[in-house]
Amino acid sequence: MGGAMVLKGRVAWVTGGGSGLGRAISERFAAEGARVAVNDVRPDTAKETIERLPGSGHLAVAGDISDSARVAEMADEIAKTFGRLDVLVNNAGVDRTPGDGTDKLLATGSITPHMSDAGWTRMLEIHLNGAFFCAREAVKRMTERGSGSIVNMSSIAGLAGMGAIHYATAKAGLLGFTRALAREVGARGIRVNAICPGAIETPMTGNVPEPIMKGMIAATPLRRMGTADEIAAAALFLASDESSFITGQWLSPNGGIFIG
Repeated sequence: MGGAMVLKGRVAWVTGGGSGLGRAISERFAAEGARVAVNDVRPDTAKETIERLPGSGHLAVAGDISDSARVAEMADEIAKTFGRLDVLVNNAGVDRTPGDGTDKLLATGSITPHMSDAGWTRMLEIHLNGAFFCAREAVKRMTERGSGSIVNMSSIAGLAGMGAIHYATAKAGLLGFTRALAREVGARGIRVNAICPGAIETPMTGNVPEPIMKGMIAATPLRRMGTADEIAAAALFLASDESSFITGQWLSPNGGIFIG
């Protein structure tokens, strides 16, 4: 996307923007002219991202997206600061939760027998409840303008059942959420799409046991991990008018590990 800045004058809300994919997406959006509201559960990392962004007028909004009351407060703060919301990127997420049994994976080959109720529920709260709470607030604001783009960060885990069961389930749920919401709000001028990354170099993938990560790279036809910047490019495409006739779809930058 060369030439003019494709998000000039627009406002984007990026959850989980304190590091990894969220930070890369925030940086790319700001470079393309957007004012960015960077959310993270850690206030210091959200502020660190803001300090790295080109341009001015960006906003750090700290908070847990699984807390619906806090999400509503963040949305109000964004509306008060910018007067509009054009893009939401539901990126915040985790790959492990306390009590999820992942410490047993290499030894037993399974985590399901070892997972606590809380370990299962917390994963769904963050990925599914959080995405819904943020989208609910975004749809209110976008409906007023008659346009908007929501980008949900799913995963190849959600497409192919790869990885831990609670993570794959949550990410698959995001794909169903994407399709259903796209049908519901399309007539309002709001588009909803998802990104399903493969193995990407981020702080989160640093948690993956080395034998598992080596196996994923070996199974990837391009024989490498992707970069956060490559995912940011996909997010920019779906957020911009370059994808103006695309909704209810998923885009999977995965190096060929999943072809379907």
